[in-house]
Amino acid sequence: MKKLFLLATITFLVFSCSSDDNGYGNEPDQDQDQNDDQNAGGDDDDDSVTVENTVRLAADGTFGSVLTNSEGFTLYFFAPDSKGDANCLDGCAAVWPAFNTSELTLDAGLETTDFGSITRTDGQEQTTYKGWPLYTFSNDATPGDINGDGAGGTWFVAKPDYSVMFSRSQLVGRDSDGNETNLNSSFEPGDEETFYITDANGNTLYHFSNDENGTNNFTAEDFSNNGVWPIFHTELQNVPSILNIDGFGVISVSGEPQMTYKGWPLYKFSGDENRGDNFGVGFPVAGVWPILNLETEIAPEAEAQATTTVYEVTNEGASAYIFSGEGLTNAANPDFTLKRGNTYEFNVNTPGHPFIIKSVQSTGTANAFNEGVTNNGAVAGTISFTVPANAPDTLFYNCEFHGSMTGVFTIID
Repeated sequence: MKKLFLLATITFLVFSCSSDDNGYGNEPDQDQDQNDDQNAGGDDDDDSVTVENTVRLAADGTFGSVLTNSEGFTLYFFAPDSKGDANCLDGCAAVWPAFNTSELTLDAGLETTDFGSITRTDGQEQTTYKGWPLYTFSNDATPGDINGDGAGGTWFVAKPDYSVMFSRSQLVGRDSDGNETNLNSSFEPGDEETFYITDANGNTLYHFSNDENGTNNFTAEDFSNNGVWPIFHTELQNVPSILNIDGFGVISVSGEPQMTYKGWPLYKFSGDENRGDNFGVGFPVAGVWPILNLETEIAPEAEAQATTTVYEVTNEGASAYIFSGEGLTNAANPDFTLKRGNTYEFNVNTPGHPFIIKSVQSTGTANAFNEGVTNNGAVAGTISFTVPANAPDTLFYNCEFHGSMTGVFTIID
């Protein structure tokens, strides 16, 4: 009887151990499926195993949100890859291995539609993000390292929130007749890889050579020409580390926002058929629509529009000229600040008291300043003064006969 009991006990234990080793017990398969979801095939009782997504988001104190692989190693973009193909091959690939995942799983905050896959010229598969092939860096020794950003001015940590990107490739301009020409960074015929700014998806950005600082001189008020050179705008969040985010701004164009860089309003070109195209640099001829990069000069300030200011001038006996207009009401012998390039009209009605603009504060007609002045010395009518660029910093107005009727013109740019 004791032998039978012992045999039954051993049989039960053997059966139980066999069930645990295979990951299945006597319960239905759906219990195991639930464990598989939680532990990715790990032991039911092992809660310490965590399977990370194949692309993760990490928070870095310097760069903010960055993309990593499942082990936490940082992913990178390469500036020459704006067309969406991989240009880090051979020896470069040994330092910057291509990242690839056949089963894409993502942390919250990442969208599946932003990812893709390419086949490189060396036959490897490589995962892309927003069209940029992804790489790791061999000198990142531990998860969380970001030692590759900025390397060679071409490598940038992969982020989900770049507003613009930085590219390097050959400029191929296409003129108004459809002829294509390789152009260098001076927009002359030649072979040279040039750096330039693109949008986050690798589409080239341009500026119009006739624009001014913060001023769009191209887009029609009704946006009738916006189809050819659409204004560019996106929320300004982050830029590659080689660029200074303070160089970017926003202006309003007929009520619509447009991003600027170094004061230049930014555009795209409808003739760029694919990401990475830069045909706009040749349209309608080279130099009219340049790309932008670190060497781009700050946009010129808009020239101030010349204005005309009018004053009415009478007199108070022989003691004073009386001025009204532009904030003055019956002002006796006031001093004025005049701007070079602007025009000032003095409608005088001062019988017996000729009004003379002079370089010396004195009576008489000597030292009259006549450059830019018409009808100087009149007692009735309009004396017009367009202040020349070379006007001295101080001029005067005087009555020809009475030293008490006088004032100062301070001339500024």
